Amino acid sequence: MKILIIEDDATARYALHRAVRGHGREIIEADDGQRGLDLLRTSSADLVFLDLNMPHRDGLSILAEMRAHPDWVCPEIVVLTANDNIEMAVECIRRGAADFITKPYEIEQVRSIVSRSQKRFELEQHVAQLSAQIESVPQLGEMFSVSATMHKVFEQVRRAAVSSLPILIRGESGTGKELVARELHRLSDRSNKPFVAVNTAAISESLIESELFGHIRGAFTGADRNREGVFRKANGGTLFLDEIGDMPSGVQTRLLRILQEGTMTPVGSEDTVTVDVRVLSATHQDLESAMEQNRFRSDLYYRLRGIELRLPPLRSRREDILLLANRFLGNQHEFGVDCFAPMLGHGWHGNVRELKQRVEGAAAMASERMITPVDLGLSTFEASVNEDASFSEYFDMPLTEAKQLLVERYEQKAIERALRLENNNISAAARRLGIHRQNLQTKLKNACDD
Repeated sequence: MKILIIEDDATARYALHRAVRGHGREIIEADDGQRGLDLLRTSSADLVFLDLNMPHRDGLSILAEMRAHPDWVCPEIVVLTANDNIEMAVECIRRGAADFITKPYEIEQVRSIVSRSQKRFELEQHVAQLSAQIESVPQLGEMFSVSATMHKVFEQVRRAAVSSLPILIRGESGTGKELVARELHRLSDRSNKPFVAVNTAAISESLIESELFGHIRGAFTGADRNREGVFRKANGGTLFLDEIGDMPSGVQTRLLRILQEGTMTPVGSEDTVTVDVRVLSATHQDLESAMEQNRFRSDLYYRLRGIELRLPPLRSRREDILLLANRFLGNQHEFGVDCFAPMLGHGWHGNVRELKQRVEGAAAMASERMITPVDLGLSTFEASVNEDASFSEYFDMPLTEAKQLLVERYEQKAIERALRLENNNISAAARRLGIHRQNLQTKLKNACDD
């Protein structure tokens, strides 16, 4: 990350340089506003600290010119001034400053700003890298992923496709079970035959047998013509039965017969029809519990489960979230930086389907090119706390006790990270944490005593 300091006072510039330096940061300096503008023209910055009170040209005019050239100006400008006038702060923000710091400032405040900016920078770099690599991302049909877990699923799908066994696809709603079923058909030796998908949960119990097995004219009230049913529509090809766990028990029995014998009888008919269909099924339900409660036939379960494939929820492969979101967004819009953390922190209980719907809905309704968390229906609070399962262990504790434990654990992790980044140099780690060396030594001694 490149940081530009525009400050005419050499002592103040040196102090700010020491405060913001750190791993992965390049710092450039300018001793007046015009020099700062010249540097921005030749080498863009990711964060600028701009002093307001400088000779020749004041900071406000420099700020205005920066914002007049968005193609070469950094995305974040922090104004420094000895004037704590609230009107001045408002004017700076109005002209495009991201933050306003009054001198003398606390070093921790500056470091907090830089840390926040570096996280934004790293997220932007990550997104840019994903965008550049999107053509080389491992892909299976319409599915693509950088997750090692999904790569295993892709390989399992390729191996299972060449088999003739029935396949049971399991996973939460929205994880892409139908996409997997379509790939299993496409990669099979039945790919030139029909692929038929039916959601058994979406069909009323009174009509499901007719939908699956067909009926003859006059079989029931309203049956004014013959209907072949999805099994005969898929003859020679593949039939995908989604939400198989919701299938009524009577229909389960007839389905078992087809799987065992390859024959069926349309509703109202006495004739037996032979069908050649590979059955793929899917469910988000716990079929084992359903069998224990006699809601699902165990013999049908084992017939359907010739091969079982399990799809992971999106929250267990968060490395795919930004990749997928950018793919769904298209080229007409782009995500604002403040979208990344909420998207990564959200629970995505609706999985990839929810992500796709939120992104496409935001793109359709956004009045600007830049997508915001509000457009996505996400909030930073929801992302950082409500949807984070790592907090679940604290919910049943008294608030004071939970808060103390959280602070202690955060402090421990922060110290471990600082020591790791500074190669166990206590002085450097203390500077990174913004505390005195003796204070850090005391914390480390107390941790060892515990």
